[in-house]
Amino acid sequence: MGTSKQFPTPSGGPWTPLKNDISAYLDGDKKVTPNTVVGGTLRALGGLNVAPPGRATANAARGPGGTGAGRHGGGGGGGGGGARATGRGSVGRAASGLGGFGAAVREGGLDAGLLALGLDELRGRPPAEVIDRIADHLAEGADPTQYDLLYDALKTSILEAAALGAQSGFQDLDAALRGFLDRHGVEGLVQSYLSNYVYGRVWMAVENHVEMKTNGGPSGQAMSIAVGNACRSHVGDLIREIKDAGRFEKVDWFGREGARLGNELVSELEGRLKAQ
Repeated sequence: MGTSKQFPTPSGGPWTPLKNDISAYLDGDKKVTPNTVVGGTLRALGGLNVAPPGRATANAARGPGGTGAGRHGGGGGGGGGGARATGRGSVGRAASGLGGFGAAVREGGLDAGLLALGLDELRGRPPAEVIDRIADHLAEGADPTQYDLLYDALKTSILEAAALGAQSGFQDLDAALRGFLDRHGVEGLVQSYLSNYVYGRVWMAVENHVEMKTNGGPSGQAMSIAVGNACRSHVGDLIREIKDAGRFEKVDWFGREGARLGNELVSELEGRLKAQ
């Protein structure tokens, strides 16, 4: 994550046992798992959200929330909006917006996806610019640190989808995204985004402490990978359950149903992770 090292890992309260668990894990204690670290971090943070600046200032000792420097951080986006979005709602809103984009691309190609987001001026632009603008658009309206986490997760998920869907290189973004969506569905795109967001949120909080304990060595890198895999596993389990229940079928991602599904995914995921 580009923003993680700006934040010292907090101390006191629930952060003390979490730091002890991280130290034990790095020392090889098999009783402490990546799930232990993920769950402890989410409980210490209070959830997946990033506190807006006022709350972050008042509760600075409790977590690294909401005061970092974002790229843009204002405006409205994500398939609608205009009101400033914070916390869990902005994470779910971005999921719904990405789902709507993916559904439109699957049905009508990249141009249809851009039109659905109100970004049709990007038709024919270079793939890197298109992906950057989509991520920016879907993250708009969040406070700066929340924006950075959303933007990074959204951009990474689209890049991953394009790479996995490409048959020959990354130049044909339309064909690459369609290939991914044909194989993995819209839910695959949402799963990638949520996996990247959860990992970014957790690692932003603990990376500073891990690096101090490992002096930036390979054990810290190995822990980062293990935490990322744990995050992806939990998100994957949830997405499969939602898919098996038929809840991804015929969703109007830009409507009330899509907004509700996005927020419910985030709420359910947060509860599961806190329970680890």
